[in-house]
Amino acid sequence: MLPDLVDSLVPSLIELRRDLHRNPELGFSEFRTTKRIAEALETHGLPFTIRDAGTGGWLELGAGDRLVAYRADIDALPLEEESRLPFRSEVPGVMHACGHDAHTAIGVGVAATLAKRGDLPGRVRFLFQPAEEVFPGGAESMLEERLLDDVERIIAMHVDPALETGSIGLKPGPVTSSSDRFTVVFRGPGGHTSRPHESPDTIFAAGKVITEMEGLLSRHIDTRTPIAVAFGAVHGGEAANVIPAAVSLTGTVRVASLELWETIGELFVDLIHRIVAPTGVQADITYEKGLGPVNNDPEVVWAVERGASEVLEAHCVRSTYTSMGAEDFSVFSSRVPATLVRLGCKIEGHKTTLHSARFELNEDAIRVGTLVGAAAVLELLGA
Repeated sequence: MLPDLVDSLVPSLIELRRDLHRNPELGFSEFRTTKRIAEALETHGLPFTIRDAGTGGWLELGAGDRLVAYRADIDALPLEEESRLPFRSEVPGVMHACGHDAHTAIGVGVAATLAKRGDLPGRVRFLFQPAEEVFPGGAESMLEERLLDDVERIIAMHVDPALETGSIGLKPGPVTSSSDRFTVVFRGPGGHTSRPHESPDTIFAAGKVITEMEGLLSRHIDTRTPIAVAFGAVHGGEAANVIPAAVSLTGTVRVASLELWETIGELFVDLIHRIVAPTGVQADITYEKGLGPVNNDPEVVWAVERGASEVLEAHCVRSTYTSMGAEDFSVFSSRVPATLVRLGCKIEGHKTTLHSARFELNEDAIRVGTLVGAAAVLELLGA
């Protein structure tokens, strides 16, 4: 029954996805996108509540005490599209390079499929979330608006261009990492390079942090725990013969452990001070906690797997990996049992990655995502 319902929707879902792709909008500016979602749902007789801010919204289906949620993110990225798609972005400097246009279409498809099926053994709340790509993002806003209240479990999907179209990827435990940011400003009196023994060297101190941090972390953290520290920018100095009075260093810290995420900032700051201490340079450190890792609840994973196995062949339900990227679905997964499902969208013979100006996806994934999403919701509700 579900495959027939989904198949009847696929042409309109692809049309919706292409319209959104052609007209992408950045986080918290998805006004047109939100109106298109409302229009698409209204064609199926589904009332959509738009947030007071005008971007994103929600609807609820079914009746009863049990309540699960399905989240679809809707925003685009600040990139100039370089694909040759006939429906490529018409907005300069903005494109759907992370598949949120497909996520949105799939969310509409899951809602329409379940509405047409009817007889739901509970309620499902659909959250069309703005601003996943910014921090703080739309998940926090929806949480503050109490849209997660009474939700027992929540699921979401994310396209994966490395996974074959027709397949999904699941794993219990961490499926994405955290993402924190830091800035270190190394300060000294400055001086002449001919007398480095008379002036604490800010560039030398920054270099020590860059080269020694990884080794020190490996002596404080279990090496089986995924962690990635990257330095994204170094600024300092203007002349070859002057030791600068200030050098700045910025970067990110990512870990795939919720427990480690709670303490990594304190450890990181302490290690910087230890590294810099012998140089005589002062280190002013700003450490900003960002998003935590998405932790997939085992019971929700198994429920999604059971539902997916009803509509996909066994070999299409696969084990997946932990990404060192971050996702603000973690705002939800840290509060209620949740699962983020990877959805294969690979185009054979075409190598592409998320957040690339040449990103493309196989639109057959929209059918698969809608089918799996509907089946998973029904399984979570005990149908």
